Amino acid sequence: MEQVSDVLEIDNTKRKPISAEDRAKMAGQFPYYGPTQAQGWIDHYTYDGRYCLIGEDGDHFLKYRTLSMTQLVDGKFNVNNHAHAIKGTKACEADWFYYCFQNRDLGQHLTRQGAKRYKLTKASLEKIPLLVPPITERAKIISILSTWDRAIETLEALIANARAQKRAMMQSLPTGKKRLPGFSGTWARAAIGDVAVEVSERAGDQIDMPVLSCSKHDGIVLSLTYFKKKVYSDDISNYKVMRRGAFGFPSNHVEEGSIGYQDICDAGIVSPIYCVFRSNGSIDDSFLYKLLKTDRCRQIFAAATNASVDRRGSLRWKEFSKIEIPLPPFEEQKAISEAIDAADGGERAYARQLTALKKEKSALMQQLLTGKRRVKVDEREAT
Repeated sequence: MEQVSDVLEIDNTKRKPISAEDRAKMAGQFPYYGPTQAQGWIDHYTYDGRYCLIGEDGDHFLKYRTLSMTQLVDGKFNVNNHAHAIKGTKACEADWFYYCFQNRDLGQHLTRQGAKRYKLTKASLEKIPLLVPPITERAKIISILSTWDRAIETLEALIANARAQKRAMMQSLPTGKKRLPGFSGTWARAAIGDVAVEVSERAGDQIDMPVLSCSKHDGIVLSLTYFKKKVYSDDISNYKVMRRGAFGFPSNHVEEGSIGYQDICDAGIVSPIYCVFRSNGSIDDSFLYKLLKTDRCRQIFAAATNASVDRRGSLRWKEFSKIEIPLPPFEEQKAISEAIDAADGGERAYARQLTALKKEKSALMQQLLTGKRRVKVDEREAT
């Protein structure tokens, strides 16, 4: 067992703090790294080579299970004063340090600098124990783990591409900017009040129903589960009932995209400030929900909110129901919804694969980097 300073060089001499304002004046092609990621690109560099960066201070040390503590960089770059720059030597590669400390709990080596503010000093970093196997075994392990990294990067790229495709479909198909193959003709237009009706049922004595909330990204959620605490009133008798198949939004936040479709329980209740409504059967629920989540509808909601009579920054059913929406034939509505759902399903499938792959890699690292599991090295590799 070695110490970090015995086998690696901590090269902090070329670090330089540069403010965001100054970086904007010197924008360029060379990355400027902080403790966990590149913070921008500037027109010059101070480092050149293959290095591993690890944070010097910050609260990221508490997130070691889900956030990489290390960054492997190669080429011309810059580093601020909140990260250590580790350079490989003949005794050990920067890559080995990168994997050994990628998701490692460094708590015992940190000093406190206030609430949730921790520091990994150079002196402490130098003394951290580091298991360093023979070079041939290190090379084999690094090769194995880098293969997993490439697979993870491929999946992340597929997820990003699927997400971009889904977003493009979400913005173009429900609004008619783009049509699916096999459909043509002019769409009708209708007011929301022509295809939906307001729901005004109150909770009263029905106190056994869960309290729901609406989030911008996740739609309708269970309030206690989502916020991890109680954020609603003790008296819920005047809360509105939102049964399965109902739409709803907080009247003061709908322009932010906070509109949801209730399909998580048979019945729940929401704050009296919510506008709750149901389709009347003349429009496909899934299509209507996707349409209402488009950027175009958000812009319309914002304009209607600003023009509301009470001027209190809220959008009530009376004004909301007058908003006109595009209305394709029912068959095309379902086709649009199914196409977007298919794209969403592809993204979710990739995300599940990514989660499984990261979990498997983490388990493998626990075995390989600690010597619990040894790799076989070909005799030709050992010579």
